[in-house]
Amino acid sequence: MRLGVYDIVAPIGEGGMGQVYRATDSRLKRQVAIKVLPPSFATDTDRLARFQREAEVLASLNHPNIASIYGLEESEAMTALVMELVDGDDLSQRIARGAMPPDEAVPIARQIAEALDAAHEQGIIHRDLKPANIKVRGDGMVKVLDFGLARAMQPAAGSSPNLSMSPTIATPAMTQMGMILGTAAYMAPEQAKGRAVDKRADIWAFGCVLYELLAGKPAFPGEDITEILAAILKSEPDWDALPPGSPIRLLRLCLEKDPRRRLRDLGDLGVALVGPERPAAAPPVRRRSLVWALASMTAASLVLAIYALSNRAATVQRIPARFNISLPPGQEITSYPAITRDGQTIAYVTQQGTDDPLLYLRDLNSFEARPVPGSKGARQPFFAPDGKWVAFFAQGQLQKAEVAGGAPVRLAEAGNPMGGTWSDDNTIIYAASLGSGLLRLPASGGRPTPLTKPDGAANGYAHVFPQALPGGSRVLFTIWGQTQGNAVLSLDSHQWEMVLPLTATSFGFGIFDAMRGTTGRLLVTDPSAGVMAAPFDAAHPAPTSADRTVLANVFYDVENEARAWLAVSDTRTAVYVAGNPAKTSLVWVDREGKIESLGKDQEIYREAILSPDGTKAVVRQGLDLWIHDLQRGARSPLTSGNASNMLPVWSADGLRVLFASNRGGDWDIYSQPVDGSRPAEALLKRPSDQFPYSTLPDGTVLYAEIHPKTARDLWTLSPDGKTTPFRVSAFNDAEARFSPVASSGPGGSSRWVAYSSDESGRNEIYLQSYPGGTKRSAVSNGGGSQPRWSSDGKELFYVTGDAVVAVDVRPDGSVGAPRRLFDRSNFLLNYRYQMYQAAPDGKRFLMIRRDAGSVPRQLNVILNWSGDLDRLAQSETK
Repeated sequence: MRLGVYDIVAPIGEGGMGQVYRATDSRLKRQVAIKVLPPSFATDTDRLARFQREAEVLASLNHPNIASIYGLEESEAMTALVMELVDGDDLSQRIARGAMPPDEAVPIARQIAEALDAAHEQGIIHRDLKPANIKVRGDGMVKVLDFGLARAMQPAAGSSPNLSMSPTIATPAMTQMGMILGTAAYMAPEQAKGRAVDKRADIWAFGCVLYELLAGKPAFPGEDITEILAAILKSEPDWDALPPGSPIRLLRLCLEKDPRRRLRDLGDLGVALVGPERPAAAPPVRRRSLVWALASMTAASLVLAIYALSNRAATVQRIPARFNISLPPGQEITSYPAITRDGQTIAYVTQQGTDDPLLYLRDLNSFEARPVPGSKGARQPFFAPDGKWVAFFAQGQLQKAEVAGGAPVRLAEAGNPMGGTWSDDNTIIYAASLGSGLLRLPASGGRPTPLTKPDGAANGYAHVFPQALPGGSRVLFTIWGQTQGNAVLSLDSHQWEMVLPLTATSFGFGIFDAMRGTTGRLLVTDPSAGVMAAPFDAAHPAPTSADRTVLANVFYDVENEARAWLAVSDTRTAVYVAGNPAKTSLVWVDREGKIESLGKDQEIYREAILSPDGTKAVVRQGLDLWIHDLQRGARSPLTSGNASNMLPVWSADGLRVLFASNRGGDWDIYSQPVDGSRPAEALLKRPSDQFPYSTLPDGTVLYAEIHPKTARDLWTLSPDGKTTPFRVSAFNDAEARFSPVASSGPGGSSRWVAYSSDESGRNEIYLQSYPGGTKRSAVSNGGGSQPRWSSDGKELFYVTGDAVVAVDVRPDGSVGAPRRLFDRSNFLLNYRYQMYQAAPDGKRFLMIRRDAGSVPRQLNVILNWSGDLDRLAQSETK
């Protein structure tokens, strides 16, 4: 591979910002290091800015102990820094071989101090000094590397605990004050608290590095980030671990927790580290005076150290810390997160536009998240007990992948998955579909065996979202149907008992939060009160009730997952998706994207579909349907009660609304007069679950059926009650719509059905003739979902990429080129539901706008969460 005049020879290493290669400068015949920004970051303005900043910082520095930069190279394929190649071990490799004697460590420390002092004199703070960023050549010369997090010094400012913080990340907002940058073990206390930092943070990090060189272990050890941060804030290093001859007094000045009492200038420390064996010319006046001042401070530092040690708590207090993980522009989170039991790794799923969702893993001691290869379409992740594997659902399969890296392994079919959990006995318990019940499978693969069986009556129509409880003999899961709520299943007897029934306001999925062993709480979502807690003992399951709010502003899914997007580790690290799905509103959008509001009301709007004449709309708020009179602005309820109702469809004459409801147990199709003159009546009741999509003037209904083996299939229901398969396959076929106008031919009148299918590996739009289905053609080829017809049947609208587009449809089923209408990112568009429709005149669309705060684009993390109400998160919502 070649970049300009550089022949890239071999990889050297890899970091959060890209790979580093050894290369040969063919013009000057020298070896160089090339740091390449991956092509996937080429459009990421924040990473490009950080890359550019590193180049500018290195170019401004000229010191023998700082690795030099030779240039910034750019091509169509890559952007790269060309730097001095430094051979030799970094200090993390050297420390791994054991502690250094003072006469070896001090000369290294002196060179590090001089390098940092040179940067500080140029107004540059490193902010990520650690052993891995320091190399020692074979001749003893030290080189400080990686100024990627460096920034120019700024005047100190007040801090805010509500700003973004991260102990190990560089997010798109990484230049905000209040963010924690750098690696946790080397952070100054003010950095760990998210406050503004200056060069004294580098002095602290220098002290940590020097201590580790001398002691062979970190100055502030801990098994995880929470313990490390707590130690930094409250504990002192083990000074007795330092060998005789160590510069302990200087280290104490570097590791003073109060930055006002910390050493202020590394240049003075570098001079002080020149021992008696190194006679040198007299230092400049400034440094001589400061060295004298440094000596005079020794007694005071000893007093302060004794005070700190005498007041150290017997045990480290675990102090809550908060930070967030923001997504790149245009991405949003599409499923609930997961966290390993030790709280070290988070799994989450994001989607860009209508691209397939991808699973990401984020180690809390890493700057970057990494995608799981081959995880397209992922959702509902969960970890193995030891954190070495992550399982998830994608492409109709239960899959697992090694956290350390590797291609996913397919374990079992799961056409319409509803959650899984990995037990201590190395089995996976999961729900393959709504009606499958809970299944058990060896984590190594094999044949699943049933644990529960829904019956559509007292046992509910769905057993979903299992969670293994401590002890290994019980599983928490959710029941939907005539019986609804959270139940505990005994894996020994296969009997279950209800412990937290579903209320009129809370959603069904309870999350067990282990506070102390088997004792903890069940966490459930209440749209008006936030995440609420119910006391619960997993060893002795008993009925309980949720009566206390513990988190606010936590996103939740009304339909698909019916739970808070929240996970809590055994080490008290909580991760949740911030947002409020109730912040949506109804709007008109014209073909150029201009928005006209239908009112100021914000609700949990999830579906909206126009009547045939365009004067009314069926609107779903949460899980109930309302008739909205668009001319008068009035609204009246169509459904009521505790049942869930969704996917409304108007009859051709506009007098009735068809919809899916679980009021009878599982999901069936019902019909109800718009004026409410009669109660709803069942149109179709049969095994599995059915959802209506479209109707014809003669009353024929086009609907989807979710089958445990074949996933979503398309069927028709004729006015005489006969059901006929329209498209049954091994793929998910959905979102079907009859064309509004029939054409006559030799075989009689016919129509086109527009629908989506994932048979190509992603959703695309197709046309298929009706009746008969003998003709079929593709509409989209770059991804597509949610087809909608114009009232005259000459145009088809659908969603692809970041836009709503339109194509002309000819009578023979051929289509024209897609025309972009408007950006779709501001609107709620989910292929499973009726979320937009063109007005009869084709000039505008009824849509659901996602208002500020309703789009899940950020993960919040709380270290050492006490389990009490998080006041900071609550205040952010006001």
